[in-house]
Amino acid sequence: PLNAIMGWAKMLSSGSLANDLTKTQKAISTIDRNAVAMAQLIEDLLDISRIISGKMRLEVQPVHLGRVIEAAVDAVRPAADAKEIKITERHDVDAQTTMGDPARLQQVVWNLLSNAVKFTPKQGQIEVEVVREEAGITITVADTGKGIDPRFVPHVFEPFRQEDASHTRSRGGLGLGLAIAKQLVELHGGNVSAASAGEGKGATFRVYLPAGSVPTPQLQRTGRVRKFRLDSVFE
Repeated sequence: PLNAIMGWAKMLSSGSLANDLTKTQKAISTIDRNAVAMAQLIEDLLDISRIISGKMRLEVQPVHLGRVIEAAVDAVRPAADAKEIKITERHDVDAQTTMGDPARLQQVVWNLLSNAVKFTPKQGQIEVEVVREEAGITITVADTGKGIDPRFVPHVFEPFRQEDASHTRSRGGLGLGLAIAKQLVELHGGNVSAASAGEGKGATFRVYLPAGSVPTPQLQRTGRVRKFRLDSVFE
């Protein structure tokens, strides 16, 4: 993103686009879009740093999951609308409230939805479902996108791992969103899983939060989680 920002900013400052309104508008749009992408990359790296150093903390309070999911859907709506992707929501009326950090839970759902929008083709569909189970609550995000190679499913939540690095890089990102989501869910005492019937057959992500989800006393105090193994990041 920084290359695009610097390139177009230099063209604007040099005055070479002064007489071309169309290119000027394109430059401003490109700078804006890439600035947002750059900010997200930096925020992801900061979150990974907090997790690795054991400094990630949760602000635990009663959470209305319906509002959390609605806010996450609203955040990805422009990108989904641009690709004519339909997002549908289904909420179990008995699965509306739990304990947790609303901002971090929204980040989890946003990461899953953003990933689904990124890899779902035009006029695809994404379903978000919240269901109360016997011992907790399950949030499911299912899409009709490109799917996941079964051989890669066990690695999908590993940091910096991308099934097709060139494909993902063309859409921005470092392969950190799902890794961060997994760690945030585990901080809440839950777990997250991924499933896919194969390439071209969509993907389904499930987040499970125990009833009255709240971190253990140690996590609530220190925010420590299992450290990432980064020894194979640059293989």
